[in-house]
Amino acid sequence: MRQFIGMVVMAVVLSGAAVSAQQPQIVHAELTSRPASKGLAGELEALKSTKATAWVGYSIPATRGFSARDNGGMTYLEGDHGSVVKSHEEEGKAPAQAMIFLRVTAGAVEKIRVENIERSIDAGGMRVAWLTNVGAEDSVTTLTALAKQKDSKKLRDGAVFAISAHAAPEATPALIGLGAPGSDLELREKAAFWLANQRGHDGFLAIQHWAREDADDAFREKLTFDLTLSKESEAIPELVRIAHNDSSVRVRKQAQFWMAQKGGKLVLGDLHEMAENDPEASLRKSAVFAISRLPQDEATTQLIQLAQTGKDPAVRKQAVFWLGQPKDPRALDYLTQLLQR
Repeated sequence: MRQFIGMVVMAVVLSGAAVSAQQPQIVHAELTSRPASKGLAGELEALKSTKATAWVGYSIPATRGFSARDNGGMTYLEGDHGSVVKSHEEEGKAPAQAMIFLRVTAGAVEKIRVENIERSIDAGGMRVAWLTNVGAEDSVTTLTALAKQKDSKKLRDGAVFAISAHAAPEATPALIGLGAPGSDLELREKAAFWLANQRGHDGFLAIQHWAREDADDAFREKLTFDLTLSKESEAIPELVRIAHNDSSVRVRKQAQFWMAQKGGKLVLGDLHEMAENDPEASLRKSAVFAISRLPQDEATTQLIQLAQTGKDPAVRKQAVFWLGQPKDPRALDYLTQLLQR
């Protein structure tokens, strides 16, 4: 395969978006650039006439929470170069745009990569077709179709993540559709994860609706973790509601655990109440475990109180057990006193 070594810089044209164009930098590529005159799906379909493998790339406006690989300023489309994932939002460097690359063989998409547009791209000597004027709706529609394919979990996961990276509002209903009851559980879980992680208040509302109305216990159990990813103020109260009211004991246990991880002091009263008074014995014990996951000082205080005054002997026993795990001097003093009685 021929390799063209050098830096190729091109202007990115964004259809219907008043976004300042940035210039992707692609090296080691047999590069062509053209408008997506047939639409993204049409351009991919046109590649079926050739059996060669190529990358198809284009840019999109990206969400503030978009995260991408970081590998010393260079992203490699081919091979494993030990890249890691960094959150640009956390670093205060959220890019205005992202690049989406689709690895295509005979018109079939094999792999999806989403990259920061400010990064250099090493194509490993492969053909790269850079498409200009790919609209957000066109991109989301094409990626949604890829996410529904069942032959490759990795491809589906990549498509769902790529949808979530779009700043365009079309991405949110697309993810909600993928997370609907008609999809299989793995796809639903992936869509819910990115709705909570990337789609703000509308994403939270979708998670909340499923948490209250969905019939699948396994899916609702997964949603308890997703709520910890949401930055919405209603997320912790929703976890508390699930812990108190969900119809599944297993879901309630997961909600107890994650509300302790996420809520800290805000959920102390609720966890203590459940440890003392929940009608289900296993939930009283799991509430004690959740309390033990609170910050150490608060956990020790609550566990000592339960060990001393808990109405349920099993709860008192659990509290003593978890007091023995940390190295808090107060916990050790209490246990020493208990042994001396």
